[in-house]
Amino acid sequence: MSDQLSAIVKKAYSLLTLDHQIVGAKFAATREDYEKMEAKKLVAKLAYCVMVKAAMSCKSLKLSHDYSGCSGSTRALGFKKPTEDFISGEIYNGFGLYKDLTTSKSVADNMSFCKKSNYGIMVKPLELYKEEVPDVVIIAADSRNAMRIIQGYTYMYAAQSNFKMTGNQAICVECTSYPFESEQINISMLCSGTRYLAKWKDTEIAIGIPFHKFKNTIEGVLKTANAVELDARKTAIQQNLLRKGLPIPEFEYGHTYYTDIEKKNKKL
Repeated sequence: MSDQLSAIVKKAYSLLTLDHQIVGAKFAATREDYEKMEAKKLVAKLAYCVMVKAAMSCKSLKLSHDYSGCSGSTRALGFKKPTEDFISGEIYNGFGLYKDLTTSKSVADNMSFCKKSNYGIMVKPLELYKEEVPDVVIIAADSRNAMRIIQGYTYMYAAQSNFKMTGNQAICVECTSYPFESEQINISMLCSGTRYLAKWKDTEIAIGIPFHKFKNTIEGVLKTANAVELDARKTAIQQNLLRKGLPIPEFEYGHTYYTDIEKKNKKL
């Protein structure tokens, strides 16, 4: 991993309070690309979201189309093209997720899949990337830390007005294929399937970020810290950065934009 990427990953862990490692997902268009990837090859069928959850515990894993254990992620990741019964909405309609076939078809029409076909995909913690770089960064967090990530992204790129959330195909579509294809950040409430298979905490949600926007997003989290973090959190951030050998920002203690407004209102 480059020194620049190493620094931004350390900064991310200093600014955010996370229970899991931040991971990067990288597509392999061909078998040759797949074989070159530095990760453990899965040789039994597994759902992509379970692989992502496992990678968040310091594992480097790669999954080929032959061992994709979930039809939803098989479509989303470009392993296979959507079938006619998916396009028509019949599959979703049969799940009882939507009120009728028309609604089911509308949801299917708005699913974002990888436009190009892929042979496989690798997922591993960002700090384990060396020569290659990921396509998408995936972060699991509670709602407060997700808020800080969105604030950092908005600081740099303004409002993302096209969030895509259905409570379905959370990790594969909402956190991987959609951020990859749209080149926009996306947030996911996760879905019943991945909560069951990957055993996420009830309070956890996930975010997908195009890799080329990850650095600026984390920089945005740092830039907004003085305005939104209370004193105790500012101290913790400075201590975290110090331990990691990174520059320490000069925060203004006793200040946030919202406490300043409150003080002003009380004076009035």
